[in-house]
Amino acid sequence: MKKERKYFKLSIIIVTILVFTVYCYIQNNWIETQNIKIEINNLPEGLNGLKIAQVSDVHLRKNTSSIDNIINIVKKEKPDIIVMTGDIIDQSADVKTCGLERLCKGLSDIAKTYAVTGNHEIWNGNVDEWTSILTENNVDVVDDKIEIYTKNNKSIAILGIKDASEYKPSNFKDINKVKDMPRILLAHQPELFTSSYSSSLNSINPNLVFSGHAHGGQFRIPIINKGIVAPDQGLFPKYTSGLYVNNNVDMIVSRGLGNSIIPIRVNNRPHIPITILSSVTKKA
Repeated sequence: MKKERKYFKLSIIIVTILVFTVYCYIQNNWIETQNIKIEINNLPEGLNGLKIAQVSDVHLRKNTSSIDNIINIVKKEKPDIIVMTGDIIDQSADVKTCGLERLCKGLSDIAKTYAVTGNHEIWNGNVDEWTSILTENNVDVVDDKIEIYTKNNKSIAILGIKDASEYKPSNFKDINKVKDMPRILLAHQPELFTSSYSSSLNSINPNLVFSGHAHGGQFRIPIINKGIVAPDQGLFPKYTSGLYVNNNVDMIVSRGLGNSIIPIRVNNRPHIPITILSSVTKKA
């Protein structure tokens, strides 16, 4: 009898370990796409339905095996624009061999692609080389720049800021040229949303911000769906996943596609937000 109980307990332990292992594999490898609809006041009719795929926090070299999967998932979504919101490489990566070129080429072959730096690009110390690789593979780096995307003869402004920079309209020399145009801001760190990206002190705010960095709070609490910890936000961070609104500015935060300092996610699958723009519905 004792022997049977011993075997039963051992079986329970083995099954528990196997279940937890499978769960962890799923949580860290099964990419979730999330459709988010955003209404923009001044969106031209020709841009109604514009689709944007967000790729963030891949942390190459650590997640090289996921490159083809990321490309295939984005390709199936058929976006008009792809935005890369920082930490595409890890601080430890060799920018030449980590798979950055393959990822950039694969994405830019699908749709027009824009990118900004994250803290890991800065920490890596090879931003110039990183920028060259992206540029050579048809990805526009928009750190502190404005680029114009045009479809159906209608245009939208893509703005970007270098990692950890504050958004200031005066930092963009052509900002007045796009003040009557829909404006999208790429900015890696979401914690600056209310104080910078959507501040009422700004003369011209973006309509929509794409951000990352928080890794979904790393471990998410079921039911209430809140993250536990995030860089630069600490415990129980405010901005970790999905849509946030302040001062008529929308911000979408990706939970990212890779891991860095903390090597495991719990209740927090890798994440590709798919954003669909529409004009504001007029009330009868």
